[in-house]
Amino acid sequence: MTVLTMLNTRAVQRLRCAVLSLLLLSAGSLVQADQGLASYPLAEQEMTKSSTESQHLLATGRIQNKNGEPFPETWLNLPGGTLNQTMYRIRSTRDTDDILEHYQKQLQQPGREILFECSGRECGSSSDWANRVFKVSTLYGVDRKQHYIAGRKDDGDWSDYISVYITERGTGRIYAYVQHYRVKAEEIDQKGVQKTLFQQLKETGWVRLPATADGQIEEGANSTVQALVKQLQNSNDRYWLVAHHYGKGNSQETLQEKSEKAAKRLLKSLQHFGLSEDKASAKGLGGLAPTKDSVVYGGRIELLIQQ
Repeated sequence: MTVLTMLNTRAVQRLRCAVLSLLLLSAGSLVQADQGLASYPLAEQEMTKSSTESQHLLATGRIQNKNGEPFPETWLNLPGGTLNQTMYRIRSTRDTDDILEHYQKQLQQPGREILFECSGRECGSSSDWANRVFKVSTLYGVDRKQHYIAGRKDDGDWSDYISVYITERGTGRIYAYVQHYRVKAEEIDQKGVQKTLFQQLKETGWVRLPATADGQIEEGANSTVQALVKQLQNSNDRYWLVAHHYGKGNSQETLQEKSEKAAKRLLKSLQHFGLSEDKASAKGLGGLAPTKDSVVYGGRIELLIQQ
């Protein structure tokens, strides 16, 4: 082999390597663009895959026990679409709260909507998120260090659903797991996907709130209620906060008093989250208008649009 031939061979090899590197970088850029979210600084991609799914379950609630099995409290059952999954290891000394804020800001941009978010132990067990929801055991970390956020954005004829799970393992390793699901918008409407509390309120004129009979926000529902309050505050309507209270052996007068206290307690919580005093009024109806499930739980609290 002549020296010239050797040089030409090496040049061809270098060119092939350069082209291959360019293709890999381009593929990574396409995945990143498809995810619709910028990754956190110092994030290294450890896994990525794309698949076509006949349906997709997006968690929109904390982990709780259902019939003895731990699963998210609520899901969105989405029709067929394309699922992209990416897991990043984040080499940073920053707290997981900072990483959550990085993704929150992107999902709070115009045209996007946060459907659910939770942090720490209010999310439930990290083991259940890792192994039951995402089926990625690497994500099993410290409960108090975890965060989950799910949102959506509309892009013409398409709807994009994005979720981010952030966790810190006992070893100190930090991971961010991003799922991006794209589906035809018209399919969402046909399937009647579960709507937010505010969407239900606007469509029916009332919605049952995630609160106990005595007016306390249910455990793990703070983020859901905060999202609702923000939308209420930005609306032009005024509202009734109506509480019902039940209990054997109690007079209607007693139940009336308890329901009024519950309504006022919950109203204060909503005001603490930013609802102005003139947006809603509290009412107690005691044991009137019972329903089977609310009697079992001792009562219920609903939000109604004032006509």
